[in-house]
Amino acid sequence: MNILTVLHCEIRKIIRSNVFWIMFLVLGFGPIMMGVGIVLSVDAGGIHWEQYLTELLDTLAPLGLIGYTFIAAWVFGREFSDRTIKDLLAKPVSRAKIVLFKYLVILAWCLLLSIYMFAVGFAAGAILGVEGGAASFIWSIFLRFLLTSLLYIFVTTPSTLLANVTKGYLAPLGLILIIVILSSVLASFGFAPYFPWTIPSVFQSTGSLNLSSIMILAYTGIAGIAGTFAWWRYAEQR
Repeated sequence: MNILTVLHCEIRKIIRSNVFWIMFLVLGFGPIMMGVGIVLSVDAGGIHWEQYLTELLDTLAPLGLIGYTFIAAWVFGREFSDRTIKDLLAKPVSRAKIVLFKYLVILAWCLLLSIYMFAVGFAAGAILGVEGGAASFIWSIFLRFLLTSLLYIFVTTPSTLLANVTKGYLAPLGLILIIVILSSVLASFGFAPYFPWTIPSVFQSTGSLNLSSIMILAYTGIAGIAGTFAWWRYAEQR
């Protein structure tokens, strides 16, 4: 079977599912509500794009973590919940390539959602009358948000491993709720640069990361990817 054919099948499965469109609906609602809240919280003097986008994306980036984690877990976990895992393994494609294709689909889907959330937030600001702001600044903060999203996507890989080990996507959802609570607590105590799931928000706020944060982030993401590939290579899917 042609490799592109298998990748095309993965993409079609995602697009045909209700989850694909529901994620756009849910993650599109967030920027609108946050944008309205930011504008209403400002004095009558108005708000400029620099303040609006900074506040919006600082709160929007963690929302993406929840969405990206659900997507990553669902792409793998649905094969077990829908009982399609045996059909998938019957295809004349190596297991490593199946995992790779799924990761590529997750990456494309999450990046598309990131661009979509920024566009919705920007459109909401324009409609609400946000003023000023140079095009160069808007472009630079968009790129930072996109890089932050990539970091968040990278640390969702442990959820893919958990989805495979537990053969579903409910356990990763429980994990992300715990992570969200821990993130809030650890950030309040100044440990945000050392907790994998808060490190991307540090980058969003400051535009840089120290070496220890980069190493923690790298180890977390690589461990999730390596564990997922190993599970598909050695575990018996029943």
